[in-house]
Amino acid sequence: MHGSAGNLSGFVEAEFSGDVLAADPPPKMHVEVPVEQLKSGNGLQDREMWKLIDSRRFPLIAADLRDVEPNGAPGKYKASGDITLAGRQRRYQGALTVTRSDDGIVVEGELRVDIRDFGLQPPRFLMLKVEPEVNVRLRLTAAAKN
Repeated sequence: MHGSAGNLSGFVEAEFSGDVLAADPPPKMHVEVPVEQLKSGNGLQDREMWKLIDSRRFPLIAADLRDVEPNGAPGKYKASGDITLAGRQRRYQGALTVTRSDDGIVVEGELRVDIRDFGLQPPRFLMLKVEPEVNVRLRLTAAAKN
């Protein structure tokens, strides 16, 4: 199953030294995704996913950057942060690419998340089995604040 989401909100606070993220002050990032903006293209699957997450009680998925350090290549960083889903928060580690542009920055990353970490069991659709691990890809374009 493949899905996407729009209407993300949040912020990125980062200082640069040339094209490299400055360590002081440490970068901050917070992103929120409305659960009911997660769409797979199949309305039945979407509604079951929203029900599984309990989107009425927990309408947002949130991610917060906690730590970032250079990863040996320009624009590449090791990162750790918290993901909050269905009322539970878990810490994850991964990699980010941060690219500076004239009017802001682009943050990209990919992470494998197991929904069982959040107390959720993958749903079954008729004879189809949904895998508990989900690849999450982030491409966030943040405009510079004036």
